Amino acid sequence: MMDGLITGRLTGVPESRVDRNRRPYMVARMRANAGDGSSIPVNIVAFDNAPCAVLRSLAEGDAIALRGTLTPKVWIDRQEESHAVLDVVAQQILAAPTLSDL
Repeated sequence: MMDGLITGRLTGVPESRVDRNRRPYMVARMRANAGDGSSIPVNIVAFDNAPCAVLRSLAEGDAIALRGTLTPKVWIDRQEESHAVLDVVAQQILAAPTLSDL
């Protein structure tokens, strides 16, 4: 794990969830641009009130920048090709709504 700052666009609608101790949290997914022109999927989870509030206000396609703990991972698809993915525990989120929201 490492601390980092990452930017991208949401690829779905953020979801509210509750853990087994009935504490609320949010999950979301985004795509971040890689240096070679490709993109990397990013799984986001937020537990603190401030990042959860920002995620609740967002929609698919919104641009976001988040700071948090990054964990790089690899998953293997059905064709046995490996793909990079990042898991992020968001501690701070900045967002820009899409133009249609303005």
